[in-house]
Amino acid sequence: MTFMKISSNKPLPEKFSKKYNELFDNEQPLFIVTGDLTLDGAYGESALCFTADSIYAFDDSYPEEYERVMYEDVKEAKVKRMYGNATFDAYLNGGSKKKLIRFTFAAANVADAGADFINGILDGADPAELLDAVEGSFLKQRSFCPKCGRKLPSPDAECINCKGKGRMITKFASYAAPFKKGLIVSMLLSVFTTGMSLIPPYITGYMVDKVLPSREMSMLIRMILILLAVYILQYTVSAFRSYILRITGDKIIIGMKKDIYAKAQYLPMSFYDKTSTGSVINRVNSDTSVIQNFVLRITQDAVVQFFTLVGILIIMICLNWKLTLFSLLPIPLVVIIGRFFGKKIGPRYMRLWRRGSAINTLLTDTIPGIRVIKAFTNEKSAVDKYDAYNDEWLREDNQVAKISSIFPAFMTFLVTCGSLIIWFSGGSFVISGAKGFSTGLLVSFVSYASMFYNPVNFFANFSDTYQNTLASAEKILDILDAEPEHDFGKGNIPDRIKGKIEFKNVNFSFDRSKKVLSNINLTIEQGDIVGIVGTTGSGKSTLINLLMRYYDEYEGDIFIDGKNIKDIDIGYYRNQIGFVQQEPLMFRDTVFNNIAYGSSNPHVEQILAAADIANAHGFISRLPDGYDTLVGERGIGLSGGEKQRLSIARAVMKNPSILIFDEATAAVDSETEHLIQEAIERLIRGRTTLMIAHRLSTLRNANKIVVVDKGEIIECGTPDELMALKGKYYKLIQIQSMGEQLRRKKEEENFE
Repeated sequence: MTFMKISSNKPLPEKFSKKYNELFDNEQPLFIVTGDLTLDGAYGESALCFTADSIYAFDDSYPEEYERVMYEDVKEAKVKRMYGNATFDAYLNGGSKKKLIRFTFAAANVADAGADFINGILDGADPAELLDAVEGSFLKQRSFCPKCGRKLPSPDAECINCKGKGRMITKFASYAAPFKKGLIVSMLLSVFTTGMSLIPPYITGYMVDKVLPSREMSMLIRMILILLAVYILQYTVSAFRSYILRITGDKIIIGMKKDIYAKAQYLPMSFYDKTSTGSVINRVNSDTSVIQNFVLRITQDAVVQFFTLVGILIIMICLNWKLTLFSLLPIPLVVIIGRFFGKKIGPRYMRLWRRGSAINTLLTDTIPGIRVIKAFTNEKSAVDKYDAYNDEWLREDNQVAKISSIFPAFMTFLVTCGSLIIWFSGGSFVISGAKGFSTGLLVSFVSYASMFYNPVNFFANFSDTYQNTLASAEKILDILDAEPEHDFGKGNIPDRIKGKIEFKNVNFSFDRSKKVLSNINLTIEQGDIVGIVGTTGSGKSTLINLLMRYYDEYEGDIFIDGKNIKDIDIGYYRNQIGFVQQEPLMFRDTVFNNIAYGSSNPHVEQILAAADIANAHGFISRLPDGYDTLVGERGIGLSGGEKQRLSIARAVMKNPSILIFDEATAAVDSETEHLIQEAIERLIRGRTTLMIAHRLSTLRNANKIVVVDKGEIIECGTPDELMALKGKYYKLIQIQSMGEQLRRKKEEENFE
C-alpha cells in the first residue's frame, strides 16, 4: 500500500509502529506530532496522530499503547505550558479534562497547531485551510536543526554545524581551486621559510657548545654571517609570499562576491520577503572577507603549521627523545579545553552576527530615508536607535571577547608551562651531568620547543576562527544554496504574446496560514483596459505579483493566450510586460541610462521618442545636462511626477504586449496627473492594460472594472454595469465624487 508523505515534526517512534500499522491500515492520519516525554514526565517517546474525525494518543501509560478521542466529544483542545514541559489537553463535553501526551517546548509550536486544527474543526472551519496552517507550522519547525537549534537555510536542509562541515569546506575551497597555482607557490614558499626558520636554533646550540668555548673569533663571525644570510633569505621570500597570497586572496573573494550577487538576482521574491536588505549586504561584504581569511588559513597556514609541527617533532626526537616526551605533556589538556571552547563560542558568534546584521539593516533603512527623518525631526530618535543597536552589539561582543581572550591566553599559558617542564627536566639532566645532555642541546631544544608550541597554539585556537567562519558561512550558503526562481518553461518562447489573460481557481497564501487571494477566476481579453480597485490590503497588488510570476506557490492556473505562464520562458515572459509602479525606482545613473534600463544597445532616437511619449522630454531638456544629468540615489533631485514619467518612458522602451500600472498617479498633483494620464493613453493603445488605482478618475478609459475585497473578486464588469449594481464600486465612485466636489468648492472659495 502506497502512502503519501505525512507531515510530522519527527518520525513516529519505532515502538509504536506495530500498533500504528494496525490502526491505520486503510487510512492515514493527516499529520503527526511526536513528543519527547512520557505522561509521567520522564524522558521517553509519545505521539499524537490527527485524522479527519479523531485524535490518537500514543504513550506507554495507555493499556493498549494508545487512546482515541473523537472530536465530537471534545469541547476545546489546548496546549498547557508549565515549567520545562507542556501537555496536550482535551477538554471533554462532560466537563472533564484529559491529558493526552507530554512533551518539551521543542514540540510545543506544532502541538499548538494541532490544537488550533481541532478547535477549527469544532468551529466549522474549512479543513483544507486548517491543514495549510498546520503545514506552515511544520515548515517553521523544520527550519531549525533539532540537534543544535541553528536556523536552517530551508526546511529539512542539512545543518552545517552538525553534518555539513565537510560540504562547507568543499564549497568554499572550490573558489580557491582556479587559483591553485598561486596557492601552491605560496605554500611551497611557506615550507621554504619554515625550513629556514629551523636553522637558527641549531646554529645557536652549535655556537654555545662549540664556538664560544673555542674562543675562535673567525668561526663566530662565520656563524653570524650564516645567520644573517638565513634571515635575509627567509624574510625576503616571506615578503614575496605575502604579496602572492594577498593577490590570490583578493581574486578568491571577488569571485565569491560575484557569485553571491549573481545568485541574489535570481532568488524568488519570497526570499526577500523574509531577508532584510542590510542582511544581504552584510553577506556580500563582511561575510565574504571572513570566508576568504578562513580559506587562506586552511590552504596556507594550516598546511604550513602541520608541516612545521611534524618537522620540529622529528628534529626534537632526533635531538633527545626524553625531552620530547616531556614537551608533549600539555597537549592532551590543550585538546580537551579546545573542544569545550568550540561549543561555548559558536552560538555567541551567531548572535554577534545577527547584531551586526541588524545594524546594517538599520543603516540601509535610515540613510536613504534621511528626508523623512528630517521632515519628522526624528534625528535624535534615529541616533538613539542606532546607539541602542550598537550597544547591543557591544554587549554581545564583550561576551565573545571574554571567552575568545581568556581561551588563547590560557592556552598560551599551558604551552609556556611545557617550556618550564623542559627547563626543569633538561636542566636537571645537565646539572647532574647525565650522558647526552649539554647546555647547547638544552638551549637548542628549548628554542625548538617554543617553535613547536606555535603550531600547537594555532590548532588549539583554530576553533575560534572556525566558529566565527561557520556563522558567516551559514549566511552565505543561505544565498548560494537557496533555490532560485523556477523557470519551468526555460527556452519555451512563443512567437508572440497577444495579451489574453486568464486566472482559473487561483488561491494564494504567503505563509499557508491565511489566504491572501481566494478563488480568483478572471478573463481579460486581448486589448482590454482593466481597472482593478479595492480597499488597501484587499489583494490588488498580490494579483499583479502573481501575474508577474514573483510568486509561483499558488493553487490554480494563470494563462496567457491559452498557455500556462509557468510553461513560458520567464525572462521572455517578463520582458513582454511593462510594469509602472507606484514608487518608481531610479538608479544612481544618468537620465538616459535610467530610461534605457533593461534595453540592450538603445539608439538615442528611441530614448527621445520614449521620453516624448511619456511627456518627459520637456522637463528633461530643462535639466542642467539634459539626458546626461546624473540622477541622485533613488531619484533624489526629481519630483514624484518626473520619476513616474521616466518610469513610463522605461516601459515604452520595452514595447510590451501587456502593461501594468500600480497606482501610477496616486502621489502626484492634478496637473502632473494630467500629464501622466496623457502619457498612459498614448502608451496603452492596442495593448492589454491592467491599472490598479485608488483615484477612479485614472480609470476613465477602462472597459472592464474588477473589484477586489478581502482577497476575492466581488464585482466584475463594465463601469456602467457595476454602477447599475450599486455595489462596492458604486459606493467608491460616490465617495470620490463627493471628495472631488468638495475640492472644487474649496478652490472656488479660495480656501486653503
